[in-house]
Amino acid sequence: MNWGDLKAIVGYSPRTSALYRARNRGEHEWHLDRMLLADMADSLRWLVWAKSADAQHGRNRPEPIPRPGVKPTAERIGSPMGIGNVNEFLGWDQG
Repeated sequence: MNWGDLKAIVGYSPRTSALYRARNRGEHEWHLDRMLLADMADSLRWLVWAKSADAQHGRNRPEPIPRPGVKPTAERIGSPMGIGNVNEFLGWDQG
């Protein structure tokens, strides 16, 4: 066996192998079937929500199941504050 063979073994190891799991932590559990199941669950939750009173008012829309490698679409506004700044903002006494 030479270095090229070893590179091929490492690069093309099956998703179920320990080598693949060690190289791709967290992603090895999300095969196509699990992605499709998560999509089905998201769709079902959306359909249930669509028939609710919350949907009529456009609130409490269900969040999709987080998937590895997919960035959330929710936008964070602002920046984090320290507890001292929060207390000052709220006017709480530091007693």
